Amino acid sequence: MSLFNMPISISKEIMKIHRKFLWDWGAEGMKIAWVNWETLCTPKGEGGLDIKNVKTFNEALLAKWKWRLGLEEKGMWKEVLESKYGSWRSLDVRKSVQKESRWWKDLRKICESGEDKILFEENVRWKVGSRTRILFREDKWIGDRSIT
Repeated sequence: MSLFNMPISISKEIMKIHRKFLWDWGAEGMKIAWVNWETLCTPKGEGGLDIKNVKTFNEALLAKWKWRLGLEEKGMWKEVLESKYGSWRSLDVRKSVQKESRWWKDLRKICESGEDKILFEENVRWKVGSRTRILFREDKWIGDRSIT
């Protein structure tokens, strides 16, 4: 789930298996759902079972790659990706590289999508220290605007 964007049909099938596991046991005949699905998906502290939305969880795991690309200083995997596709900042650009891998396309699709990108940008903070990661003029400092 952390490498490729899951098709909606697969996520629906997994949710169907979850529901069947919880509600489709016991005597034959009509099954009763004693609690609605949304309640089961709420966190345990709020009275639910904390069942994850599989599609959202898949997108979060994919977005974690962008976070790792921006966070880690060195690594062979990072050097290979940067030499082929550019830095992690290129994930936000809609321009595709001529021969992108399926994984990079899925990652770029997640990172450039509207609501998910906003969620990612709002929850990631810079820690100033190394001048190699922060681009003073290009990075967005206030809302979605850079200084230039």
